[in-house]
Amino acid sequence: MFSVMAHRVTFFPRNVSVEIPDGETVLDAAIAAGVQINSVCGGEGTCGKCQIIVEGPHKAERGPLDDQVWSRGYRLACRTLPEGDLSVFVPEESQVRVGKIMTSYRDLVVHPAGPLVDTLVAEMSAPSIEDHLADMERLRCALERPDLDIALPALRELPVALRSGNWKVMAKVARAGTGDCIIKVRPAVNGCHDLGAAVDIGTTTVAIELIDLHTGRTVAQASDYNRQLVAGEDVLARIAYAEDRGVGRLQELIIGTINQLVSDLCALRNAQEDLTCQIRADEIMALSVGGNTAMIHMLLGLDPRNIRYEPYIPITHGPPVLKASELGLNIHPLAPVYCIPGRASYVGGDVTADVLLSGMHRKDELALLIDVGTNGEVVLGNRDWMLTCSTSAGPAFEGGEVSCGMRATAGAIERVRMVDQNIDYTTIGRTAPRGICGSGLIDLVAQMFLNGHLDRKGHIQAEGSELARSTGKVVKFVIHTGEREIAITDDDIANIIRTKAAIYAGCSVLIDSVGMSFNDVDRVYIAGGFGGHIDIGNAQLIGLLPDLPRERFEFIGNGSLGGAKMCLISEESRKEAAGIFDAMTYLDLSSSHEFFDQYSSALFLPHTDMDQFPSVRRMLER
Repeated sequence: MFSVMAHRVTFFPRNVSVEIPDGETVLDAAIAAGVQINSVCGGEGTCGKCQIIVEGPHKAERGPLDDQVWSRGYRLACRTLPEGDLSVFVPEESQVRVGKIMTSYRDLVVHPAGPLVDTLVAEMSAPSIEDHLADMERLRCALERPDLDIALPALRELPVALRSGNWKVMAKVARAGTGDCIIKVRPAVNGCHDLGAAVDIGTTTVAIELIDLHTGRTVAQASDYNRQLVAGEDVLARIAYAEDRGVGRLQELIIGTINQLVSDLCALRNAQEDLTCQIRADEIMALSVGGNTAMIHMLLGLDPRNIRYEPYIPITHGPPVLKASELGLNIHPLAPVYCIPGRASYVGGDVTADVLLSGMHRKDELALLIDVGTNGEVVLGNRDWMLTCSTSAGPAFEGGEVSCGMRATAGAIERVRMVDQNIDYTTIGRTAPRGICGSGLIDLVAQMFLNGHLDRKGHIQAEGSELARSTGKVVKFVIHTGEREIAITDDDIANIIRTKAAIYAGCSVLIDSVGMSFNDVDRVYIAGGFGGHIDIGNAQLIGLLPDLPRERFEFIGNGSLGGAKMCLISEESRKEAAGIFDAMTYLDLSSSHEFFDQYSSALFLPHTDMDQFPSVRRMLER
């Protein structure tokens, strides 16, 4: 019998240690230790973002690191194998830091009616020799619900609750889809309200709200990065990780993220001054979740591999309502967990939630909804019909596939303005620039194009430019000089153009499929955490958004979180979500010749057909 050699890896500056078996990488160790290292490609060794400094015996492959970086001692976590105990320093640029996460959304006009868990008050007479009805049946009679089910833990606490409450109790009733069920019984007292949580599980970030189920009021809010980032930046990288190593670890990472945020919510709520009582996590009685199809599969521990391969079939569009204890969530063990249904493998419950929050399914006007993220989901329609599709936009707008790109954290350039050779920019946190996030990249490309530093194919025009530098075959445009130079290259711009082209092409296919034009669209809803930071004018300059009057655009913010809240507090909203699922017709673009044609036409700034962008043409002429 042979024992497997183990190596201890200690990560600094967090000073966290973990043991891993021989043959696993430093990135594997980071995942096991819960240390967040930037890994855009999910450990494929292609992005070069997971740079570390290693002390101790190891074997490493260079990957995309250049000679200068390699000679300074940097290695890639995903390409470094320990050969003994290691100390690993994770430099600031490789750390995943909490940044500017969108948690706000348009105002809700939904009143609590039929929340996932409701409180029913029952008052009854005490039993006697003449009235010998059992406790459970007595409660059912008092509630006038003879068919009401009860969970075993609630049944066990029922006799104490009835007698200590002088035969007046509050029954917490969960609406679980298969029938109402009492999950908790306690004496009827005034005090703390029932609480639930709404969650948006994004590929990059997770946002959560603590909600008063009686009033619908948001009590506290928290957000963080999805810990699954160490397994890859996008959905396909996560699915590939699940195929290689199983979905179990990915489920642990997302459950760990949510549990930490639940703990943060309770701490935030208990720190408020106007409280009559403190709360514990196990007093959260319900959870409503919005997320893309792959994220929901990973939350539930379902194998997502078939999402990746033709014909792209998920295990379920609308999972059953589960109990929190079945998933390992640190809220009330019997709390119902409701997942908003998604239309297809790449149009998930987060998009259903976007539509629900926008209200486009209730109106006569023709609306276009665009959720801009790692994928670009699009919905076109009104109260009578809806078409939807998804485009594989790639992670360029979230800092991936761009040499100077980064997420929206402190030091990220988020706004760019340019006049001739003069660049003006602002960074998140007003700190020294470390890179450029998505909104800054859109601004930069737009401003470079407007000021003649880019041609329509996205090539940097070095001649006569004080900001362009040529290093052999590579031409770069320098935004910031100093200890940390920030520059963008032709390859970076090509990635951004491919991303915007995919999203615009998806919109165009839907519009053309119903014989309409963009001018027929009355309203454009922009959803998603990143979407809320887009400058409409600059997005039109590069051809990301259609050339329509500004007043037709409306930002709805984090529609997934807003829709999850609606479904948490309202039975009618859950019925509407099911109706949206039924009403949406999904168009698969993976084998669409029309999509390829539209995509190819959009690989220019702003487009090959300038008639689609008349206002941009006028700006360029001026």
